[in-house]
Amino acid sequence: MTRDPAWLAAFQAGAFFFVLGLVLVLVLLPWWLARVERARWRPLRRMLALAALQAHRDCGENVVALSRQFFRENAGAPLDRLIRARRAIERQQSDGARFARMVSVYAPAVDARHAALLADTAALAELAEHTLAGLTRLYLGQATVRVGANAVHGDDQLGYASAQLVSLSYIAEMEALADGFADAAAEHRGRMEGALGRKARKAARADLDRIGADVAMLGADVRRFCGRLQAADAGDSTYKTRERGERGARTLDGLIARFDRG
Repeated sequence: MTRDPAWLAAFQAGAFFFVLGLVLVLVLLPWWLARVERARWRPLRRMLALAALQAHRDCGENVVALSRQFFRENAGAPLDRLIRARRAIERQQSDGARFARMVSVYAPAVDARHAALLADTAALAELAEHTLAGLTRLYLGQATVRVGANAVHGDDQLGYASAQLVSLSYIAEMEALADGFADAAAEHRGRMEGALGRKARKAARADLDRIGADVAMLGADVRRFCGRLQAADAGDSTYKTRERGERGARTLDGLIARFDRG
């Protein structure tokens, strides 16, 4: 029978189709299962990418809100400015916690690409909170603070005298905080746009450009503010004997309590 040409041809044809079917199963089945798995998690991964986009917006808006109170429009009522600065810090803390909860809920949908994006986003949120706290500490630590006897005839003041003496390290730390956040936000935007779909990326471009321009201005805000100060070495006798205004509580909450007469 094995020498029968017809049987041998039929056997070879059957073996060929068997091997072909086996190869197709081994190759196409994993490919098909991978496609099904991607389709299954695609909506959740899209939500994670959009959550990273929202976190990026929040970080930029909160940092700019604080910069506006201390470095751009620093001429309003001290209590109002301090309260707005505290709200910016509290919003950033809340926004960061909300993003962390979102990631924990949708963790099963995370793949390698989105894991890198989410890690960068969490780091950006943490850096934004660190930047807000650092800029606030530096600003209030050297600011002139005077609280009048009453709100109408008082001498309320929170700010800096013209050409006020500050240490070189003060200016260096202020500028490093602003530049560090601006650089991190720009890098995060690039990774985030790579994870967004083309349609979502196009829809968010104008908003991201606006936030990017505001964040880039943070460094300019700080440099303009520092340019009005007089930097000196901390060992300089003039710096050591400079007027620092009324010494007392320098924490944000402590100063709010001092200015709040209600």
